[in-house]
Amino acid sequence: MSRAEVLRATWLDQVPYLDGWRLQDAVAARVRAGDDERLLLLEHDPVYTIGRRGTIDHLLADASELRANGASVYRVDRGGDITYHGPGQVVGYPIVRLGERGDLVAYVRAIESALIDTLATYGVAARPEPSKTGVWVDLDNGRSAKIAAIGVRVSRAVTTHGFALNVSTDLSAFERMIPCGFAHEVASLRRLGIEADVREVAERCAVALAARLGRSLAWSAVMPVRDDEIPADAPVRGAVDLIREELAV
Repeated sequence: MSRAEVLRATWLDQVPYLDGWRLQDAVAARVRAGDDERLLLLEHDPVYTIGRRGTIDHLLADASELRANGASVYRVDRGGDITYHGPGQVVGYPIVRLGERGDLVAYVRAIESALIDTLATYGVAARPEPSKTGVWVDLDNGRSAKIAAIGVRVSRAVTTHGFALNVSTDLSAFERMIPCGFAHEVASLRRLGIEADVREVAERCAVALAARLGRSLAWSAVMPVRDDEIPADAPVRGAVDLIREELAV
């Protein structure tokens, strides 16, 4: 089997956001140099991230409230608007070769399908929504709610960023923003009455995503970041916590 057909998955436990972002950039550099593609799976400390098309106006809480809840805020280089990451949520960063003429829409749809497949293993009927990115479910009251968000970046034919699937996430964190830039309900497996282990859900995500991408799945550790793997102009080098910046004024 050729190296390009293997997706190596790694479970990283709970990781500060900037550490996870730096690791993505380092692994992307390795993938461009010929290393196996990789899926980083983890939880983050509480953080709000604002994509290239996002605005801080969609953050509804002030800096003091966010800090009181242990959250940070960063502008990032992925697509999409604002989203939240925190404990109880599976965050997945697939770092794969999309190719110079890769189909980004098909790639995002593959992630959506993998998450839908994962939720089906818990007996949850999930679906995409027309003209929206992410994965949705129906609540007991009949209203639809988003259970997984997706935001990706492609640079030099390699993907970074990825998806966030709510397992036992504190959903009150989403009330402090307009998620993805438009008002909608948010769900988790726990809200649907399903108690699941975050790492187990992550492992099921890995199996489903490898299948949807046509890769063979293997599990292995990932090497620590070397500073020379991060480009000098990489956005992560200049990233600042907007809460800390505002409180310092």
